[in-house]
Amino acid sequence: MRYDTVIIGGGLSALMCGIELARNGKRAALVAAGQSTMNFSSASFGLYNAPEPLKAIAQLPQSHPYAKVGVEQVEALAGVATEIFNIAGISTVGSAERNHKVITPVGQMRECWLSIDGVVSAQDDKLDFNSAALFVPEGFLDIYTSFITSALQQMGVMTSLCHFSLPELVVRRNNPTEMRSVSVARALDKEENLRALASIIVREAGDAEVVLLPATLGFAQNDVRERLERMTDRRVLMIPTLPPSVEGVKAERALRRAFEKMGGAIFAGHTATSYQTDENGEIVSVTTSKDVTLMAENFVLATGSFIGRGLEADRQGVCEPLFGSDIIGATSPLTDIDIYSPQPFMGCGVDVDEQFHILKQGKSVDNLYACGSILGGYNPVKEGCGAGVAIITALSVAQTIINR
Repeated sequence: MRYDTVIIGGGLSALMCGIELARNGKRAALVAAGQSTMNFSSASFGLYNAPEPLKAIAQLPQSHPYAKVGVEQVEALAGVATEIFNIAGISTVGSAERNHKVITPVGQMRECWLSIDGVVSAQDDKLDFNSAALFVPEGFLDIYTSFITSALQQMGVMTSLCHFSLPELVVRRNNPTEMRSVSVARALDKEENLRALASIIVREAGDAEVVLLPATLGFAQNDVRERLERMTDRRVLMIPTLPPSVEGVKAERALRRAFEKMGGAIFAGHTATSYQTDENGEIVSVTTSKDVTLMAENFVLATGSFIGRGLEADRQGVCEPLFGSDIIGATSPLTDIDIYSPQPFMGCGVDVDEQFHILKQGKSVDNLYACGSILGGYNPVKEGCGAGVAIITALSVAQTIINR
């Protein structure tokens, strides 16, 4: 099978790259090994951990992926990313010029660039409501209610807490593993359960301006939160949960649907295991674990970092197992004894040139690119830019391929 571009990976970076290629008329295929880390994301996306991300990005060293893109192009691609989310049916809030904050499952406010519309968010540390009623299923395990109510009250929001029960959730509560976000969301997808919850809210919410719920609305449907607002005549907002994330799963599904609707192909459950080159060292094809050979003019490595096994580590060091790409940042020691310090291994990754061509033995491969968390030269945790680097570098690579 032949494509314009084969992308090895199935997560956020791979999907954003694939969609940008597909909507510009390129035939693209994804080799997706399995579940991506989007399933564990709260579906808020950080560009850089600074109040004004673009100003901070302008000061980064040349080894950083953002510096290779350039701050003006980062700003432009941030706008493209918002377009793509909208095309996929994902409504977002936020701007690359100034971060806003979203509440976490443990009640902290965290800076981000884009967040899913309907999640509790604040600009300049101020929420746009003064009173709230937090409704949580009895036995629910995926948010810390006492931390959240305390944090809201410290921000000047009078908050009441109501634990509710529904017959289907009582059955699920007999098995603690069933009282997780996805299971609750599946229950609330059913009309009878949603109407029962609406009745509880109307009865118990009092004068609260806003009703808050864990992000467990709309696992299989997109309009559940809006329907609940109409049923209760209340504004309903969501609080992100611990993994697995309903909003993350929904975002991944929406991006996959958009990619396939544009003609993209996804080889789900396939792992790229080998590749072939021509006499110039360019990649000709990759072969998957299911013995499918995919040929293309361009190849993009978006397999993620250690979690996605895009990078592997042992006592001898760090490697990229498919192409044997050069690695940067793999200097000893790879860890710091202080668990709260930035860990050196987080900066490890594939070495690339200014256009994100992968380097092998110091030489760039003209039709082989890398994007996302497999790249080296930055610390996604310390800098709060994991999702941003995934998105921006993916779109940069896509546009380079489009303009070849």
